[in-house]
Amino acid sequence: MTSPRLVVMAAALSIGMFACAGSEPETETGAAGSAGGGAAGTSGMAGTTGSAGTVGSGGTTGISGTSGAAGTTGTAGTMGTAGTGGAAGATGTAGTGAGGTNAGGRGGRGGMAGAAGAIGTAGSGGGAAGSGGAARGGASGAGTAGAGGIGGAGGIGGGDGKPPAVPSAGCGKPLGTLRTGTQRITSSGTQREFTIDVPTNYDQNKPYRLFFTFHWVGSSDEAVVNGQVTNGGAANWGFYGLKRTATSANDPAIFIAPQGLNGRWDQQDHPFFDDMLALAKNELCIDTSRVFATGFSFGGMITYSLSTNHQTDLRAAVGIAPANYNIYLPTNTHQPIAWMSTTGMSDTTCPWDGGNNRGARYAAIGHAMDNGCTIPATIPTTTVGSRSHLCYDFQGCRAGYPVKVCTFDGGHIAAHADGGTGDNGLTSWIPTESWKFFSQF
Repeated sequence: MTSPRLVVMAAALSIGMFACAGSEPETETGAAGSAGGGAAGTSGMAGTTGSAGTVGSGGTTGISGTSGAAGTTGTAGTMGTAGTGGAAGATGTAGTGAGGTNAGGRGGRGGMAGAAGAIGTAGSGGGAAGSGGAARGGASGAGTAGAGGIGGAGGIGGGDGKPPAVPSAGCGKPLGTLRTGTQRITSSGTQREFTIDVPTNYDQNKPYRLFFTFHWVGSSDEAVVNGQVTNGGAANWGFYGLKRTATSANDPAIFIAPQGLNGRWDQQDHPFFDDMLALAKNELCIDTSRVFATGFSFGGMITYSLSTNHQTDLRAAVGIAPANYNIYLPTNTHQPIAWMSTTGMSDTTCPWDGGNNRGARYAAIGHAMDNGCTIPATIPTTTVGSRSHLCYDFQGCRAGYPVKVCTFDGGHIAAHADGGTGDNGLTSWIPTESWKFFSQF
């Protein structure tokens, strides 16, 4: 059997250097308002006996004056002024929002009504919710706690200090037709194919990482699934060794290996990616904040292409022997995305530096600039003849958006192993470095 690596090289040469991206908080009763009722009016002084019926002077306030002897009834005293209403209850203090996975902060307490006074002012609404939780609403007036809005539950996960997962619409749904195996959909009016791998013990309530793994030129989704890019193929190299690594880390993921038209990638593969991602989000429980892409050679090139305008869909991408030319390149949005690449310093198909801003070096620098990293005058690379690899992390990058490049002593290789053993899926460091890069998110 001809090695796919040789097929890659042959195909690349035949096209003339073609190859080369939320416990609910209890409600509290409002504090009572000050008691109302003004001071009672003073009793009116009894009227004096009127001479010849002179009317007694009226009491000033309160009880009527008594009748004067032989006199007429004294004029009733005027009523005391009614007490004014009690002051309204004080506005409740805003609840402090809860953070993380808890519900939002509870609402302010409502004021108690003053005796004969006005209704207490309703408590103000709760404070800002914690991450993922909405604030609990304020209590109603008259001291009766209003039914505030319950804070939304926070996202799943986050206990390891990483942002919580963002579950897709497919979470909670049992497996349907989208399950392990070859799938076909219509995209841009054309029937397209991809192979998907869903964990054996799939949990419909667990948001999984999703990896898109693109094949090299002239190859297939099946080859990526079977790991045929290595010498003779290696099952544990399936999906570029990431499935094996994820399983070893007890962190199973969902993998998709798309099939290019005629073994190639082009502009129509951007909407194809969108369609596959939309289907996976709707049918499976995906962590939409942890969708990744990787691929070798031409697969690395479409990975780079997607990384320039799908930053809101892709959290990170790893290009294995990628290039930034001879591939459809959309208008770059220059939004940040975590990027890593691997390149052999003797690779002439998808070189580290092909001049004229072409090559893996410039793809990395472009993402580093978009991520706010410091661009060194010289990027450290491995030494030809060392039979080893060297990884460099760009410094000063925006938090959460690293850029990393790994170079090695070798050529156009997908599974380089140190020590001069060449393309070896069993001992290659590339799956380890790729998984370490992806799993930090």
